[in-house]
Amino acid sequence: MIKKIIIFALLTTSAFVLHAGKHKKNADNLPLLNTKWILVEVFKNHVVQGIDTAFITFYDTYKLSGNLGCNLFFGEFSFGKKRMKIDYLGATKKYCFDMRLEEQFAKALRSDINRYYIEKNKLYLLFQNKTICKFEGVASSK
Repeated sequence: MIKKIIIFALLTTSAFVLHAGKHKKNADNLPLLNTKWILVEVFKNHVVQGIDTAFITFYDTYKLSGNLGCNLFFGEFSFGKKRMKIDYLGATKKYCFDMRLEEQFAKALRSDINRYYIEKNKLYLLFQNKTICKFEGVASSK
């Protein structure tokens, strides 16, 4: 009888520790807001960063800004649990030597992004179940 109680206690404790560890892992993700998200993939194409780093930052004022790879951009967004809508408003228009990344990233931001999720400090922007952009998070220096 004591042997059964000890085995039950060990199994229960193990299950609790595994569950708590899994929950903690998800809680350690960087937050969507006020994190600099570096672009690593757009439309399933790996991004090679150029002179300027392509990134996006979402602020708690429902504004967003970033760099398309050369030009700066800004806009507004709304979000909830796993859903997101980006209202791309504008960008600077300086001359850029290679516009491929810039054009792809701008097209992605103007697409119908409607979902997002964060996993292992990577941000995924999706249209339905199709990943449009993938980013790696950089913690804010606040």
